[in-house]
Amino acid sequence: PTIFDVGAHHGQTAKRFREIFPKSKIYTFEPFRESFDHLRHNTQGESNTKAFNFGLSDKSGILKFHSNPSSATNSLLSTDSEGAETWRQGLLETKEAVEAEFKTLDAVISEEQVSRVDILKLDVQDAEHLVLKGAVSAIEKGQIDLIYSEIITQPTYVDQKRLDVALGFFYDCGFDLHNIFNLSLTKNGRLRQVDVIFVRNK
Repeated sequence: PTIFDVGAHHGQTAKRFREIFPKSKIYTFEPFRESFDHLRHNTQGESNTKAFNFGLSDKSGILKFHSNPSSATNSLLSTDSEGAETWRQGLLETKEAVEAEFKTLDAVISEEQVSRVDILKLDVQDAEHLVLKGAVSAIEKGQIDLIYSEIITQPTYVDQKRLDVALGFFYDCGFDLHNIFNLSLTKNGRLRQVDVIFVRNK
């Protein structure tokens, strides 16, 4: 399969994809330079993996990107004041806003001459809807078969989508829910994050 790993961080999920699908072609995207350096190091020598030092969003260009103490929580969205209560202190409190490059998924598909994305993995800290807004052409042409995405359900980022709204956005893009798994709970037992798989409605 052809796999787009959007929000690849250090390449942990890309490594797992290579193990499951050894003949796959994997495109990894990470806008934060320090994380990208780890990603590039971890994918060196992997002829089936390409690493790009830019993220995907609803428009191409240089955008403000929030750098947090835990680089895995970096996001286009700023941190919600209740984020530390949802998770813990020292993870999300933005250190600085940096400039990072972003492109649309449609632009990448055109530039890389990709005919089909079998798996679109999204881990972009509640900016998943922005990635899909930049994939209008690919969605309309049925070029994306499956989406594997993280969805955050408790206050973490400013302007994040409620669970029902986030799920509805995938439905509106022509995808049906296949499964929900990897539930993460707060210390009080409230759902704060899930992974979801959506498949294209054929």
